[in-house]
Amino acid sequence: MDACCVNERLRLIAAHQGGVFSRRQALASGCTHEQIVRHLRDGSWEQIRRGQYAEKLDLAAPPPWERARWTHLRQMHAVMNAIRARSVAVSHQSALVLHGLPTWGLDLGRVHVTRLDGQSGGLVAGVQHHLGVLTAADLTVVDGRLVTSVARAALESACTTSFEVGVVGFDAALRAGNLGEDEVQRLQSASTFWPGSATARRALRFGNGLAESVGESRLRVLMHEHGMPEPRLQTEFYDRLGLVGRVDFDFDGYNTVVEFDGALKYGGGSPDVLIREKRREDRLRALGLTVVRTDWSDFDHPAALAAALLRTLNRHRRPA
Repeated sequence: MDACCVNERLRLIAAHQGGVFSRRQALASGCTHEQIVRHLRDGSWEQIRRGQYAEKLDLAAPPPWERARWTHLRQMHAVMNAIRARSVAVSHQSALVLHGLPTWGLDLGRVHVTRLDGQSGGLVAGVQHHLGVLTAADLTVVDGRLVTSVARAALESACTTSFEVGVVGFDAALRAGNLGEDEVQRLQSASTFWPGSATARRALRFGNGLAESVGESRLRVLMHEHGMPEPRLQTEFYDRLGLVGRVDFDFDGYNTVVEFDGALKYGGGSPDVLIREKRREDRLRALGLTVVRTDWSDFDHPAALAAALLRTLNRHRRPA
């Protein structure tokens, strides 16, 4: 490996650009044309876009959604490197990726930006250029990139997708503290005539920052769309020993709690964690509660899941 591969100046530049650097930056850091060609040929570097490179990443281990996020993030930085500074802002789902929010259900196949320079929009070289009026309140800077706010990005993205996907985004934005009441009202007013805004505003009104994961958000939507009683989120239960635990969902008037088991919720299923969870569940049942567990696989059969939950609730409804 020659000196260019360990060029600290280039590494520092790349570190502030999501790992991506331009050909011009590589040459200015001391690399030669021949070295750039050699690194691309031997696979130590990869071309992200024309004239934009990064050191090769091994993305075999992360799950598909994490690989998609990393790939999109690099594409976004490559695009922004190649565009005149402050002529665009990263927006829509690309902004959500940059803010680190969930993008479940969103198409990450292309980078999205909003023009700030009055130029025309459209799809250009695989990049979606949007036209829109952005105020100072709509903009911020993340990792050196001009980007729309979390609130704006969540609303823009929700206008292009389903109610369920929109709720996932708004729940996450609320959970992160990025959707104050004043901001919600301003965006609802600003988006009145946007295509898809009716669905987006419905999802925004339904949003709840107490939903702690994509799975919990999706389960909220499923229960709502199948006419189930509105659940309470993150309720704490106590017994004579003290706090038993906090449950994902419970229902006023029903002796039932529903837990969503995300893939990583119980530390990979280690014996100690599983034993603690069983004891917690036993204590909940001792309080007279029925505990229903759901996971990602249940979303493959949503109608069956909703019917099973309704049957359980009806069996355990408390007398009036």
